[in-house]
Amino acid sequence: MSFLLSDIENDVRADLFDPAGSSERWAQSDIDRAIDKAVDRYTQYYPNINFSDMPTQPFQRTYPYPLPANPAYPVLWIERVLMPLQVYGSSFAPPAAGPTLTAQSGAGLGSGVYGYAVTWISQGGESTPSPLSNVTTSSGHQQVQLSNIPIGPCTPQIPAIAQNLVIGRNLYRTQANGASLTLLATIMDNTTTTYVDTTSDASIANQPAPPSVNTSGVMYWPPFERDFAEYSNLWDSSYALAAGGNMGAQGAVGTALADIGAVQQAFTLKLGLAALPRDNTLVMRVFYATKHQLDNSGTTIPEIHRDIITLGACAYAMEAYQVPSNDNFDFQDGALRDKIDDTAIPKAWLQAAQNRMSQFEARLQEIKRQRDFAASARTHWGDIAYRYERL
Repeated sequence: MSFLLSDIENDVRADLFDPAGSSERWAQSDIDRAIDKAVDRYTQYYPNINFSDMPTQPFQRTYPYPLPANPAYPVLWIERVLMPLQVYGSSFAPPAAGPTLTAQSGAGLGSGVYGYAVTWISQGGESTPSPLSNVTTSSGHQQVQLSNIPIGPCTPQIPAIAQNLVIGRNLYRTQANGASLTLLATIMDNTTTTYVDTTSDASIANQPAPPSVNTSGVMYWPPFERDFAEYSNLWDSSYALAAGGNMGAQGAVGTALADIGAVQQAFTLKLGLAALPRDNTLVMRVFYATKHQLDNSGTTIPEIHRDIITLGACAYAMEAYQVPSNDNFDFQDGALRDKIDDTAIPKAWLQAAQNRMSQFEARLQEIKRQRDFAASARTHWGDIAYRYERL
């Protein structure tokens, strides 16, 4: 079961006994700020891990951080780097040509010029797209017949390495008179050669774009995990690389004086001379951490950790609530000897806030132990004990 930011807002108010309305103690902006701080703290213990595939650059060790899957949640740090990801020469070359296109009578698409491309799908991943094929639709002829859809090779790229075959194909299409491709359909075989496109532009507007890195090869196992260094004196140095270095966007060739070389974080692979990439055909898989998404379009936080965010937000909200500490007084009537004292309220409130924060920190430590245990309990296939020859 997924939850949204609005669900956490309601949970926090319920735990604070502060229902939204005219008499609420916390403004909605205060609640949202407390939730954001709780997500920040939670991310430090249980980050959202994603990965990006990047091409290598000839004889280069230093690369910019990968582009995150969600631009609203930038890369915080690099977790691990696998390089090379696949056996050299085992990936399939992209299709040499796109499908044959014919506009036919019917409705579905708009009127204009449409571009189509095809990629191979293998056990390891997906190739880059074929050259673009174009067709023009007009009023009354707003369906497209695709024929001669390329069929992938029926044998592995490198025989006897692994049974790496083309097992499907992805079709990509532009919007009417557009230039950017997005996923249209997946053909789950390597035999079908026709397809009728009746899909509107709006239906594919938010679909994935085709890959820019060819990952259709055979995966190495065990993987080659590389040591690396972050913050490698490139973020704040505009002269860190010679002209013609690779500090362009996502591994593209740029220059040391380009803005990206001065303002974007980088990491440096610890590679010996023999392991340096010789060209840009090798692929790196870079795992990176980002802040967890929590908004009204979705979240990356597991349902089992929902209570942690609510608990932390309550603690931060209580720490920020200062009204009980104002206008305190200690009054005693001289005649009746009655004493009125509300100076204990701030102390009681502070204690309650500290108790919530202690519970929040305890839950964070609990998930840290769970994560550490899961990591240490993994079985590593093919590992050989140190000093094996002496056993």
